[in-house]
Amino acid sequence: MERIFILLKKHYNFVSLSQLENFYFRGLELKNACHITVDDGDLSVYTHLFPIIKKYKIPISIYVSPLCVKTDSNFWFQEIVGYDFQKLFEHYSKIYGSTLQFEGKHHLYAVLKQLPIKELINLIDSFRLSQGIEPKPRMGLNLEQLLELKASGLVEIGAHTYNHPILANEDMNTVVFEIKDCILELEDMIGEKVKWFAYPNGVPILDFSKREMELLKECGISLAFSTENKRFSMEDNPLSVPRTGISKGNLSFIYLKLLFGSGWDILKELFNSNKEIKIRKKNFQKGKRLNLS
Repeated sequence: MERIFILLKKHYNFVSLSQLENFYFRGLELKNACHITVDDGDLSVYTHLFPIIKKYKIPISIYVSPLCVKTDSNFWFQEIVGYDFQKLFEHYSKIYGSTLQFEGKHHLYAVLKQLPIKELINLIDSFRLSQGIEPKPRMGLNLEQLLELKASGLVEIGAHTYNHPILANEDMNTVVFEIKDCILELEDMIGEKVKWFAYPNGVPILDFSKREMELLKECGISLAFSTENKRFSMEDNPLSVPRTGISKGNLSFIYLKLLFGSGWDILKELFNSNKEIKIRKKNFQKGKRLNLS
């Protein structure tokens, strides 16, 4: 992990969220700028990442669920790590009467991400009980660790919903709960206004839309981050700031991904990778959910 930061430091100037906010709202000029964001609040932020950013004085921001921070709860995708995905897919098919055939991990995730979050959590819970699988231990930060990160002056805290739903799947009441109530509770926990947000999954239109952006604006959110893969610019909507993911791969892989920028997605299409997104987009364009197939 440290080598990644050394690579980034060689090519970019690390900036804080305040500087990024000034870029969008006050025209602050930024050259070769990079801001590190980390979603989900995994414990590794504290155990692995925190020592590195303290060593190099690098500002970052993390996006967390107040529910996961204050309890032993994990996000749904953390719970299913290590599951037999074919059996989980068969369990889904039995419940929803689906005739779809299992085509691998990408297919399972595409199916699960079409479900409203309550249905998704119930599905996983019922599968876990049917297989005699115990809930996994806490994978995320606790409140003491979160506050220590904040007190360092290097880590800004943003909201990431309670349960990590695909917000576009949800009715308005659920969206209000997952965004507004989440922000208010997180503010109480950290003792200051929450101005930042990261969309779960984060693909514009597919995962969130104008509805969510308007609600975030009402909640006083200045910057909200998507997972659209391109360089940020003054043309961006501050409530849909793009990001490039570097969560996996060796240094050469990461360097090429940064070098190609938004062209990386074109390469992925050529090599038929990221099948999950292709399946979800295909069904979104058809106006149907996979569980109704």
